[in-house]
Amino acid sequence: MSAAEKLDQPHYAAKWVRGNVMESTFGITQEAARKYRERGVWLEGRHWRKDPQGRIVYSPAAIDTWFESGQ
Repeated sequence: MSAAEKLDQPHYAAKWVRGNVMESTFGITQEAARKYRERGVWLEGRHWRKDPQGRIVYSPAAIDTWFESGQ
């Protein structure tokens, strides 16, 4: 990967984030995120998972890839 390609890829400060970050980062409400999970659009372990306290957290990098490729 060239240096220019590396600059084009977003860098996220955290690997997993809570739902309240989704709207400011991607413009996705927590309700929309819940629907993506329930409908199987976002996959558990890839796009979302539960943290040790049982809260839903999301992977910004995986969701960014989903936006770009639809996967």
